[in-house]
Amino acid sequence: MRRSQSSHLTLRQDGDATVIDITPTRPNLAFMAAAVLLGGLFGLPALGVVLNPARHDALSLAAALLALAVVAVAALALRRARAHRRPSQLRLDANGLHAAGNLIPWPALGARQVVLPEIPAHTQAPGIHGLAAGIAARHRAGEARLLQSRQDGGPAVVLAGGLDAETATRLDAALAEAAARFA
Repeated sequence: MRRSQSSHLTLRQDGDATVIDITPTRPNLAFMAAAVLLGGLFGLPALGVVLNPARHDALSLAAALLALAVVAVAALALRRARAHRRPSQLRLDANGLHAAGNLIPWPALGARQVVLPEIPAHTQAPGIHGLAAGIAARHRAGEARLLQSRQDGGPAVVLAGGLDAETATRLDAALAEAAARFA
């Protein structure tokens, strides 16, 4: 059975508290496979140059350095693809908002903001470039975040990330409704 790739949330009552369980969108498998493939295509030849003393001329070492830069970019893309993609839980009770093991009291809460990813609206190019653009667009569609600002001078808190736009908006509305009971 294949799990759904879109994010979702469930609300439940735990005594007086409202608990919201958030399941983010899974990272796009094609995006992650492309990053691994890119890292391998550039990393293995670079490793061959570095390990072979006969290939330590300036041109080969410069090419290996550039290839390692591509590997670093691929590794950063993989890291970013997995950021904020773990299931999380928010709890709202009389004390405040419990998020990621931290309590933010009601008086310290500022405005919430849904941050939607920018997805360029252009036509699909033919060939490999169009395929890559489609993979990137599908991946970016699951990168919405919900931020909670603080009035006490603390940094904004990422309440949830790795959401699709619909789930992020529903989560914001659910938090507003639950918070209205306690504020």
